[in-house]
Amino acid sequence: MKKLILQEFISADGFCADREKTTGFFDGTYNNIGNEITPHQEKLMGSIDLILLGKETYKMFTNYWPDAGGEDSKIAEAMNRLPKIVFSGSLQEVQWGNHGNISLVTEDAITYITSLKQKEEKNMIMWGSISLAQSLLKANLIDEIQLVVVPVAIGKGYSLFPEDFKLFHLALSDHKIFSNGVALLTYKPQEVLRPI
Repeated sequence: MKKLILQEFISADGFCADREKTTGFFDGTYNNIGNEITPHQEKLMGSIDLILLGKETYKMFTNYWPDAGGEDSKIAEAMNRLPKIVFSGSLQEVQWGNHGNISLVTEDAITYITSLKQKEEKNMIMWGSISLAQSLLKANLIDEIQLVVVPVAIGKGYSLFPEDFKLFHLALSDHKIFSNGVALLTYKPQEVLRPI
């Protein structure tokens, strides 16, 4: 069965986007975490064959990755080569630079992703896409959560986990601490408790 991996870069105080809905706390806009995590990302890219994106993350990614080079060239090559699916009820079309391997799904994401998971192929991954990620967490469709914890606090922002989760049990399956203070924590989702 195909596994769905959710990888989110989060601040030390638990936000995956800042108050302006940007990722400047880790993407180099006003804080750069360096490239120490790159070997992990390259290995991760080799374990997947499909990328899932929500509308806002798609817009950010398509403005960068199709033409990325330099330190990001190996990841960009994989990002541009792998098939991508964007889930949105408002977009009319999607593009990925000169690469044609992207499609738009306007139907129910839960049903669509449930059917994808039945295939015997490599795993699939999702980054960002907070609203979609929250829906998938509620539907218990996430098999692995990778939290890349950046050693900064941003005070206010957007949380990955839905507010109606009273308690969400996570089993730690792996971890790595980088010399720059970034922590990669890999969890397997467990029981979700919601307020009555």
